[in-house]
Amino acid sequence: MLEEHEWEIMEPLLTNQIESIKNYRAKHEVELEVATKNAFKPATDKYFELTGFKETNYAAIWHHRLSSFGSECKSCGYLFRTPKANFCANCGLPAKENI
Repeated sequence: MLEEHEWEIMEPLLTNQIESIKNYRAKHEVELEVATKNAFKPATDKYFELTGFKETNYAAIWHHRLSSFGSECKSCGYLFRTPKANFCANCGLPAKENI
């Protein structure tokens, strides 16, 4: 999971997906499939540098922002799915009992 200071580094590497692919295709003169696979290598490389995890799907990185999740469940240790979640999706503990 990425903390906010890490997310500030990652977000620019993930945004403007269509432009990134177009620019990669123009620069390297490759097919769309190759450009789509390689255009986000800087993002996946930076993610590895920050976390030590080799993510191969750049789109999955969008789901690794810690502030998008709630607190850690005291019962099972999983994160609540959102900061406003009413219960833990893993074990069912109500949020009011997680305080």
